[in-house]
Amino acid sequence: MGLMDRMKHAAESAQAVTSKVGVGASADQMALANRAKRLRSEGIDTPARIDLLEPTGHTDAPGGTEYNITLTVSPAGAGSYQVITNQYIYPSSPYEQGDDVTVKVAPSEPDVLMIWGRA
Repeated sequence: MGLMDRMKHAAESAQAVTSKVGVGASADQMALANRAKRLRSEGIDTPARIDLLEPTGHTDAPGGTEYNITLTVSPAGAGSYQVITNQYIYPSSPYEQGDDVTVKVAPSEPDVLMIWGRA
């Protein structure tokens, strides 16, 4: 096997390991991070209630579990509405069905939101 063949084999091996191990954040995790950054700067604190938490089966390196979360959002001066979003929940700050929470909501997109803390 020549030098070029060995380099090609090494590159293919590295690619296979990377695809199996999943080095770095996934595209979905990056989208969640970008959503959090956006909501941190422009989101409006709004009361909500957790109606349902469904684990997706995804976890991240710090130990969080991703959930699809059904919320009833109750903005001031407007009617309540229900929305489903996804978010990682961590053992250090667990949430349960029925919990009252504060969500950050994008002003122009009421279905773009994240749980920001307890109410």
